[in-house]
Amino acid sequence: MTEENNEEFNKETEMGENSKPTPNRKPLYIALSVIGVVLAGVLLFWYLGSREGGNAVPAPRTVTFDDNSTGQATETTAEQTVTILPDQVEKIGLKIETVGETLSSEAMDGASTGVVQSNAYKETPVISLLGGVLRSVSGELGQYVGKGQTLAVIFSDELAASQSRYLALQTDAQAARQNYDRTAKLVKISPVSNTDVDQMLARLKTVQAELEENRKRHDRTLKLLEIGAVSREEFEQATTKVRASEADVEEAKKRFDRAVKVAEINPVSRNEFEQAAVKRQTAESDLATAKQRLLLLGLSPQKVNSLRSPSQITSEIALIAPISGTITKRDVNAGEVVEANKELMRVTNLASVWVIAQVFEKDLSSVRDGSGASVTTGAYPDRLFRGHVTYIDPNISPETRTAQVRVELDNPGQVLKIGMYVNVAFGAGGMAERTMPMIPSSAVQNMNDKQVVFVATDKPNVFNIKPVRLGKENNGRFVVLEGLNVGDKIVTDGSFLLRAEILKKDPTHH
Repeated sequence: MTEENNEEFNKETEMGENSKPTPNRKPLYIALSVIGVVLAGVLLFWYLGSREGGNAVPAPRTVTFDDNSTGQATETTAEQTVTILPDQVEKIGLKIETVGETLSSEAMDGASTGVVQSNAYKETPVISLLGGVLRSVSGELGQYVGKGQTLAVIFSDELAASQSRYLALQTDAQAARQNYDRTAKLVKISPVSNTDVDQMLARLKTVQAELEENRKRHDRTLKLLEIGAVSREEFEQATTKVRASEADVEEAKKRFDRAVKVAEINPVSRNEFEQAAVKRQTAESDLATAKQRLLLLGLSPQKVNSLRSPSQITSEIALIAPISGTITKRDVNAGEVVEANKELMRVTNLASVWVIAQVFEKDLSSVRDGSGASVTTGAYPDRLFRGHVTYIDPNISPETRTAQVRVELDNPGQVLKIGMYVNVAFGAGGMAERTMPMIPSSAVQNMNDKQVVFVATDKPNVFNIKPVRLGKENNGRFVVLEGLNVGDKIVTDGSFLLRAEILKKDPTHH
């Protein structure tokens, strides 16, 4: 028993020596795991934040968020759309813009340079027809004015003199009309003149001669009747003619006597009446000319028609805008003395402008009078302005070997400014319509390693996620090679927030 106990004791002793307690490593493993998770989170946060609109996330098919959202999204169809709450549209601050248009790179390579000029056919000078002193000038350079708006006020002695002459001619015309009316009444009452007396006298002599002839014939017929050479009927016919002639003579005498008496009591002759008519016509013509001059000088028709006395004469007149447009020239200030017929300002209708393009002689074969042209400018890189060729200069510049080609185009909103540099592609060469869509870089997001934009739909809170193929970025804008059309409505400002909203609500699409 003792030996057996000793053997058991020795075994336990050996086991105790070979099985010393080892250190506990479990806390170390836990600490390392926590550190790794923290580092991974920091790296992920830095990676997502540093890409600002460029981090790739999977493009959801249809992702819908509602008030009961638990942070999980539901994919319902294969159509790539995203729906957010209506109030989130305003909260996020989404901005919807229209896809612009620019010339293709090929068209841009063949484009000519040009400069915007005002349409000379729509420039109207503001001219003072009177000399005088400028009391005030209200029209400012670059100001838009309406037709009839007062631009300046001028003091002129000539204006006062013109009104005085108009009043004098009014008096003359009134006197001429009164004289004409008086003579006309006299002529109407007694329309007999010396000419009428002469005519009545000639008539009297004629019928007296006829009476004498008829009496002689009557006497001869009576003698023949006594010897039976004529019949009683022929004698009676001769008697009837004598009596008729006697009646004609009596009537002619009465008319002659009346004409003589009227001529003696009527002081107005036909010649005097005609002179009165001429004087009236001349006076009225002079008055009309003076009135037209006052209107031409700038007085209103109401002012001219009401001018009746010297107390109404004014020496100041307003110079008004002849057309609606922009003041593109102003050469005077208040207090200056100006001469008659001097251009003080110029008003231009900038609704349409000219572009003067410099076309190299080798490219002139692609330019036709009346053909279309497309114009772009760096100020509005995503806008294309269309016009047509209206003039081709027949002269080639010996220094630049170019000819000037004039393009006329509409200027909506007057965004094209005079002197602005532009590029022009001409339709005759087929370049004017070689255009591409253009969008701002703020509209582009990366999702699932693809460049996409959010396209607006009929519903303000629903957007299509459209993959696009883009060209090189230039001044914050991309030319769209594939995926969009000119005129599409897309999200620009706020597209990154829309993408972030997708990530926040649908973390399974990381």
